Amino acid sequence: MPSKRSRADRAAREALQLCGVVSRDGAPTPQLADAEIVEYRDLGAIVRKAPFAAMDPTDEAIASYRAVVEGAFTAGAVIPAPYGTVFRNHDSLLSWLELHYFTLADALRYLHDRQVARVRVGPGLPTQAWDTVEHRVRGADLEVTAFDSFRVLKRQAVAFVPIETSGRRTEQGAEAAFLVEREQWSAFLTALKEEQRRLPDLRFEQSGPWPAYDFVRLDLNG
Repeated sequence: MPSKRSRADRAAREALQLCGVVSRDGAPTPQLADAEIVEYRDLGAIVRKAPFAAMDPTDEAIASYRAVVEGAFTAGAVIPAPYGTVFRNHDSLLSWLELHYFTLADALRYLHDRQVARVRVGPGLPTQAWDTVEHRVRGADLEVTAFDSFRVLKRQAVAFVPIETSGRRTEQGAEAAFLVEREQWSAFLTALKEEQRRLPDLRFEQSGPWPAYDFVRLDLNG
């Protein structure tokens, strides 16, 4: 009978970190450094070898995980897995893919040819010093104005979600993510530039295109 130590060693050798899920139905094969694809029907789970243990969310580790997800995104839609998702072995991963196959396939169809823009609306440089009361008033006005702009931008997007940042104060602005059709990307950026011209006292910062980090949540139960 294997000892506890030998079983632990085996688990450490066989465990897989799930970075994301892609379609294998006619999609090009992503060029992945330090990762491989485990296939189930027309799905592909992007995985890396990892210890079967909680993963320390260091900046370096998260950057490495994101490099894999964003590398896969260059070839097509990808469902990002939460950072630190680890399966005990190949068989447990396949069982999870089988259990959630239809949900994952539907999510990939929804994300096909769509990409994410993140937009942050913040204050421009004040022309004079603000006291504390003025900061609060301007901050409240800023948040309302930012969400008015987000509603304008939403017209060029499929979906929109606000992004909550721990410790953010209203006077620091607001941030949101937009799921945009690839063919509508230029129209979205044009609308963003129009908002910046309309509101020159604010600062609009856009990043992307990104994978759908903000729009999908994998069910890791079962």
